[in-house]
Amino acid sequence: MKSPAVVYRFFQRADGTAPSVRSVVISMVIAAALLTAIGVIRVSRQHEVLRLGFELSRASEQVGRMHEARRALELELATLTAPDRIRRLAIQLGMAPVAPDRIRIVSPTATAQPSTQTPKPTPRQTP
Repeated sequence: MKSPAVVYRFFQRADGTAPSVRSVVISMVIAAALLTAIGVIRVSRQHEVLRLGFELSRASEQVGRMHEARRALELELATLTAPDRIRRLAIQLGMAPVAPDRIRIVSPTATAQPSTQTPKPTPRQTP
């Protein structure tokens, strides 16, 4: 181990005087504090990057599950709205195709306003 005098000689100037060791210690403490702060900031940034990466991974997995669910729902919609299936169900329920001349299209009238009273039922006439 070096004696303090040897360390002190290390800081001596050419004219033989040595600067105060106090300023050297203060500058070394400031340098150590700056390096520590830089290290802490870097570690916190890395931690933030990792956290966001995991969050992104979870979100992309959720998007994949949602895409799969949407595909399943689209398949179910296509299956349920298939004309052959609807025709088969209609026949099972006793429905029959209607002739085109018996189809009437009813359009809403512009002057008709919804009534707040319930209409009275009218007796049906049989043909």
